[in-house]
Amino acid sequence: MLRNSTLLFFLVAGTLMGQQYEADTVEIDMMILEDAVVIDNWTNEHSIQSSINENTLELQLKKLDGISLISRGTFGQEISYRGQTDGRVQVKLGGMRIYSACTDRMDPSTSYIVANNLKTAELASACKTSCENNGIAGSVNLEMKGPTFDTKQPWHIGLVQEYMSNTNGTNTAFFVENSSSKIAWRLNGAYTQNANYKAGGGVVVNHSQNQKQNWAFNSVYRLKNSQFIKLDFIYDLAQDVGYPALPMDVSQARAVIGGITYSSANDLGPFSRFEVKVYHNDIYHEMDDTQRDDTYMHMDMPGWSRTSGVVLNGYDWKKGKHAVEATAEYYTNFRSAEMTMYPNNDTEPLMFMYTWPDARLNAVALGISDHWKFEKSHINTTLRVDAEHSMIKESFGIKQWEGMGYDMSSPRKFVSTQLSTSFTRMMKKKQSASIAASFGQRAPTTSELYGFYLFNSADGYDYLGNPDLEAEKLLSLELSYDKKDTKYALRATVFVQQYFDYIFGLNTNYDAMTWGAKGVREYHNVPNAIYYGAELNGHYTMNEHWLVSAKANYVRATEGSMNLPLIPPLQGQARIGYMLKKFNAGVQTRMAAEQNKYNADYGDQYTPGYALIDLSVGVKQQLKKVAMSLDVACNNVFDTYYRDHLNWGGIPSLGRNIILSLKVEY
Repeated sequence: MLRNSTLLFFLVAGTLMGQQYEADTVEIDMMILEDAVVIDNWTNEHSIQSSINENTLELQLKKLDGISLISRGTFGQEISYRGQTDGRVQVKLGGMRIYSACTDRMDPSTSYIVANNLKTAELASACKTSCENNGIAGSVNLEMKGPTFDTKQPWHIGLVQEYMSNTNGTNTAFFVENSSSKIAWRLNGAYTQNANYKAGGGVVVNHSQNQKQNWAFNSVYRLKNSQFIKLDFIYDLAQDVGYPALPMDVSQARAVIGGITYSSANDLGPFSRFEVKVYHNDIYHEMDDTQRDDTYMHMDMPGWSRTSGVVLNGYDWKKGKHAVEATAEYYTNFRSAEMTMYPNNDTEPLMFMYTWPDARLNAVALGISDHWKFEKSHINTTLRVDAEHSMIKESFGIKQWEGMGYDMSSPRKFVSTQLSTSFTRMMKKKQSASIAASFGQRAPTTSELYGFYLFNSADGYDYLGNPDLEAEKLLSLELSYDKKDTKYALRATVFVQQYFDYIFGLNTNYDAMTWGAKGVREYHNVPNAIYYGAELNGHYTMNEHWLVSAKANYVRATEGSMNLPLIPPLQGQARIGYMLKKFNAGVQTRMAAEQNKYNADYGDQYTPGYALIDLSVGVKQQLKKVAMSLDVACNNVFDTYYRDHLNWGGIPSLGRNIILSLKVEY
């Protein structure tokens, strides 16, 4: 199967090479956030508004179409794109793969970069992805801010100080940047501390505190005018992190992430420029229940994840009306998690098991994308093939699974192919319409293959992996319409995604391991599942002072006649912004319909609808070379008690929160 897929790859590549191409330059505008520039697939610079009330990375990303957040607390919220999460949606940091070290998903990839160090976030659906990504349902790539070569002003310094009233929290961040003709570097630091948050009406949500420090160093060395070496390094440490939706907190989560990239504008074969990236990251995560009073039995649950990779990307192979890019990648991951249980009776022996038993993943991938522009149309096509080799190395873990009746003598092998194509037609009056389709496969995740009695506090079941799982398949179709003028822009998208061999947890007759658990569920391939929905986004500039923007997302998902869990309802927001010289102000409403299509058997519950009001004002001042800004925002002005449907375990969301922010930059 691998041989046939590789042959198909080279046949398609050869077909593309043999045609006459010309470069396709697709315009992608940058949309400015408070401390980020976010790239979306929609050319609208006003889609994401500058606002200090999005003072965390996750809330900035939530402004993108189709993005929701799964919250187990206020820290480490997990991205959900069109109702789908980790495993189906790939999140990279600077093109580097990061696999979490927590079996309970307390440490998603987004938790290791801070808002003030985010440069771009590139979001792509399954139908419009590039050859560098293999998220079956979509992908997000987060790029860090880096230094710039500026010999006229070699030093840049910035400081941000924020205060959040709801959590009595502070956020301090700074950067120092220096450059010369040959080398440029940037040091970024951030420290955040929050007490327990309060829901609407002043209700204190216990075990929701957190503190975190994040350090990033980025440098670029100019070898020649067209050749550069770039270094990216992150050290992140979170401590005393509470998760009110879970039975355990986190005593510490530590990440060391680094990568070196060589970039060249010289030819590499037919490609006019290329880059080579080598990276490694090491993550340690330690769950802790010592601060909980209702603990039946104390448990230690540490987890480890180490990932390495090498990526070669070639760009701008121009041939007639075509431009081709390609990627070759090798990546490897080690994951291990264990649980030690301490009986209340000291005379009883300790109990131990591996929840991730030393799982190893090795993979290679080849991908190619073609951008073909002709007349008033363009077609983008991408093909990617990943070959993964997965196995357990720990003998104790192997015996655990052999005791369940599985043959663990040979590794699990998966060859996953992804093929997508989109056709866009430019029409009169700055309108365009596009249709896109894709077919993709994905290998099961570590938890789906080898997870051993992983307790899910939302539905109250222990979960078992299944080493005999088949790859999941997805067929996607997407239609979109765009209209953009000097004063307004509108984008509408509808999509449908049909899964085959969908991976889902089903009931078993095994006895539960966790005290109080309802039973055990095991991952299986079910015949199919379907996701469908729509997204609407637009803005209108009334004049140089006033701007109105709005967006709405809807998604529905079922498996047969059963509602799938953790699917957001119809939700949206609208904002009016005003700007006069150095002064700006805005009022925003955030809304969600009730969610009455839920799955109580899998931890869902009915969620009432809500409508909230947010306010913000700010002023900027320039003093010679020093730029200063003072901003005040008030989220949930009327202190409404509400919760988002994706709040794990039905925990409430934040009540009124006043944010004060001072920013100074030289």
